[in-house]
Amino acid sequence: MMTAIARVPVSYSFDDDTHDWHFVVNQHGWGVVGGGQSTLDEARQAAAEAIAAALEAREPTVDGGRVEYLDIAVG
Repeated sequence: MMTAIARVPVSYSFDDDTHDWHFVVNQHGWGVVGGGQSTLDEARQAAAEAIAAALEAREPTVDGGRVEYLDIAVG
């Protein structure tokens, strides 16, 4: 079995007005945005969950070939 690792850049910012953390994943136009977490660790967890949800939501493009699902751990 072959192992591959992908790194997804996530931008984190702290909002001084609302006193919470926000994140943005703009990898290849995903536009995954979230926030409202009290701590940076909570924002990291929320970002991982949002990335996993975005990956699952994409329907496979079937061109008559074989479609298989690859398990990916995020976080």
